[in-house]
Amino acid sequence: MPDVTGRNPRLLAWPLGLIALMGVVMPGSAAKVYQYTNSAGETVFTDEPVAGAKVHEVESAPVIPMEPVELPEPGSPESSQTTPDPSSGTSADTPSGAAAEPSPSPDASSEPAPYQHLAITEPVDGEVASRPHGSITIELAIQPGLQRDDRVFILVDGRPRVQESTGRRHLVNGLASGRHELVAQIRRNGDVLLESAPVRFQLITPAQ
Repeated sequence: MPDVTGRNPRLLAWPLGLIALMGVVMPGSAAKVYQYTNSAGETVFTDEPVAGAKVHEVESAPVIPMEPVELPEPGSPESSQTTPDPSSGTSADTPSGAAAEPSPSPDASSEPAPYQHLAITEPVDGEVASRPHGSITIELAIQPGLQRDDRVFILVDGRPRVQESTGRRHLVNGLASGRHELVAQIRRNGDVLLESAPVRFQLITPAQ
């Protein structure tokens, strides 16, 4: 795929248009879009921070005012809670002489929960209209959320087009019109933990 480092100067003129598109399709998200070039020399845009990426500022979503919350009056049944007695080490409702139950401590050695679901939610099987320069938006559903040491890879026709990402939305460009296959993977230290079902689509360019 052509990149923005000089092999195809036409691509230098359009990243801001794609950034504006990211702002449209991601209401309520952070006001920054990160641009980087992967190991295959391809430009990737994501809403998640990437080390060494170029940062683009986009317009933030409007702030939604919060509704006030009424708190119960002091002394009402709703406001009564058990408070600890610092002199005895037990709660105020614990009978004298009875030991308070210790609170459970997190197990630092526990393994993260295994992934239950990984799917490509956009695009879907069938015809897909191409955006400028043969670009498409790819959105993933990951359950539970991505673990700290894990990364997202997206393969287009068997070739990695997104690598070492922590985001769920990506822009991939330079796709030719015709049939393509997408597969998403979650990898840890180079090992594939989970792979999505393939999405097969026909890319339709505006010229067609």
